[in-house]
Amino acid sequence: MNQDEVAKALLGMAEALRTQDPPKLKMAIKCARSAVKLDTNDETRARCNLQLGKLLFFYTENFDLARNHLQLAYDKMTQMGDFAARERMHAISMIADLYIHYQNWPARPIKDALKHEILHTRGFQTLTNKLLFQLIEINKIDNDSDGAFDMCHYGIAQSAAASNVKMELYFRITKTLVTYQLMHEEPPNEDVLKIGQLIKALEADPADKAHLEVIKDFFVCTKLAYMFYQGKSRTSRQLLRQIQKQQTSGETTIQGIRWLGEASMTLFACVMNITSALVQSNPGRLEKYFNLVVKHADDAIYKYTRTPQEPGVVRCINMIKMTTLEMMACCNVMACRPEQTLSNVRDMLEMCNRSSGPLLYRFYAPHIQYILGLQCCYFQQYDYAEKHFISALNFINPDDTMSHNKIAFINLNLAWTYLNQLKMADYYEVAERLTAPKIAGCSQMLKSNVKLLHAYFSYLTNKANECKTLILEVLDDSKAEDFFRLHGLALLLTSLIHAVDDKGVKPTFDWSKKSQDHVVILWSHHLYERIIRAAGADPNGEMVRAVMADQEISRKTLDVQSLMPLVAGMPTVKLLQWFDGDPFKLLPRDDASLLL
Repeated sequence: MNQDEVAKALLGMAEALRTQDPPKLKMAIKCARSAVKLDTNDETRARCNLQLGKLLFFYTENFDLARNHLQLAYDKMTQMGDFAARERMHAISMIADLYIHYQNWPARPIKDALKHEILHTRGFQTLTNKLLFQLIEINKIDNDSDGAFDMCHYGIAQSAAASNVKMELYFRITKTLVTYQLMHEEPPNEDVLKIGQLIKALEADPADKAHLEVIKDFFVCTKLAYMFYQGKSRTSRQLLRQIQKQQTSGETTIQGIRWLGEASMTLFACVMNITSALVQSNPGRLEKYFNLVVKHADDAIYKYTRTPQEPGVVRCINMIKMTTLEMMACCNVMACRPEQTLSNVRDMLEMCNRSSGPLLYRFYAPHIQYILGLQCCYFQQYDYAEKHFISALNFINPDDTMSHNKIAFINLNLAWTYLNQLKMADYYEVAERLTAPKIAGCSQMLKSNVKLLHAYFSYLTNKANECKTLILEVLDDSKAEDFFRLHGLALLLTSLIHAVDDKGVKPTFDWSKKSQDHVVILWSHHLYERIIRAAGADPNGEMVRAVMADQEISRKTLDVQSLMPLVAGMPTVKLLQWFDGDPFKLLPRDDASLLL
C-alpha cells in the first residue's frame, strides 16, 4: 500500500471516528494529522490539509492552526483548477469565517481570494452566494463601503438574472444594512420600494412562505436596529410588535441560505425589546426579557458545544447575551443595585474569557469600562470614574463602524463627570469634542443628550436664555420619541429657571416611581412637594407625608454610606480599580478557575 492509499485510509478512519456516537474527536484529529505527515501527492495532501483544517475549525479553538491547514489546502487546490473547485470554495469560506470571528489577520489576501472565486468559479451558486455575503461582511469590518456596495450590486444582478427572488431580496436587504451601518443614513426610497415589490411577489407562492417570513424578519430587524441607534423609540413600536407576532414555537426547516434560525431569532426579538425598555426607562419590562434571553442563550450555547456550528452562529448568540448583560448592568446602576451591576460585569468578563478568540473582549471592553465608570459616579469616586471613561476611550477600536458614536458617548459622560465637580478647564477640553459639527454623524439620541449637557452648563454659567432654548429643544426631542428620563431631567432643570405647576411635574413624578431611578425620584418628589405645599397642601396631610417618605427612601438609597457596604465583601469590587491590563486576574479565584 503506497503513502497516498494510507493517507486516504486514515482520512476515512478520521471521518468514521468523527461520526461515531459519541464521537471520538481527539482520535479523529490524530488520524488526520498522521495523514498530513505522509509523503503523498499534491491532490491527496490538499485533501488531508482540508479535512484536518475542518476538524480544527469545527471542534477546537486552535484558529491559527486551522487557518494554516485550510490555507495550505486552498493554495494547492487553486493549482488543481476546476477539478477541486467545490472543496476550494469550502476552504476559503472557512478561512473567511475565521477572519470574521477572529479579525487578527490582514484582510486584503482574504478579500482578494473571495473576489476571485466569486467572479471566476461557476457551477456552485449557493457557495458563491455564501462567499458574497462573507466578502460583504469583511468589507464592512474593513470600513470599505465601496467594496461592500459593489458586492451587493453584483449579488443583486446575478440573482435577478437567475430569477432567484429570495436571494435578490437577501442582497437588497444586505445593501440597506450596509447603508445603515457604514453610511449611517436611510437607504434610497427606490431601494425600499423594490424590496416591498419583491416581497409581494413571493407572497403569491405558498411554497415560499417559511422562507418569506425569515426574509421579512431580516428586513424588519435591520430597520429596527437602525431606529434604535437613532433613538426612535416611539416610531419603532409598530415594527417591534411585528417581530413579536412573527415568532413561532417550532423550528422551520429551510433549505439553502437563511438569515437566522428560530432560536437566534427569538433571542434577537427579546434583545430588541430590552433595548426599547432601556430607552424608555422601563426596568420591569427589561428584567422580564433579560431573564428570558439569559435562559435561552445559555441553552443555545450548551447545545452548540455538542452540535458544532459555524462561528457566526455562536458569535451571534454570544453578542446578544453580552449586549443583554450590558443593558441590565446600566439598569442596575440607575436602580442603585451595585452588587448586581458588578455581577453583570463579572458575567461579561467570564463570557469574554470563555469565548474563542479575542473578538468579544475587544468589542465590549469599552462598554465594561463605561459601566464601571457609571458605578463609580454613584459611589462619588469621581477620580475612578474619570479613569474608567478615559480607559473606555483608549479601548475603542477607531476602525469600528460605530466608533464615532461610541467616542462621542463616552466623552459626553466624561464631560458630565467634570461638570459635576466644576472642573471647568477639563470640561471645556472635552466639550470641544462635542460641538455640533463634530457629532453631526452621531445618533439623534446622543445629540439630544449633548443638548441637555450644554443646557446644564448654561444654567451654571448664568446664561438663562441659552439654557431655555436648549431645554425646549430637548423637550421637543424627548416628547417625539418617548425619552421619559431625558424629558424628566429637562423639565426638572426648567424648574430651576422659572416656576412650573403641579400638572407639568406630575407626569415625571408618577413615571419616576416606575423607573427605579432614584436620582429622578428624589429630584421630582422634592419639586412636587414644594409645589403642593405652596398651593396650600396640609404639611401633615397624607399626600405630603407620602411624597416625603419616597424622598427619604431615595435619599438613603443614594447615600454612599448605604451603597458601599453592598459591595464591600464582594471579590469583584476590585474591578472598580481596573483601568488597563488583564481584568481576568481580578476575578474571584473560583470563577477564574472555571475559565481554565
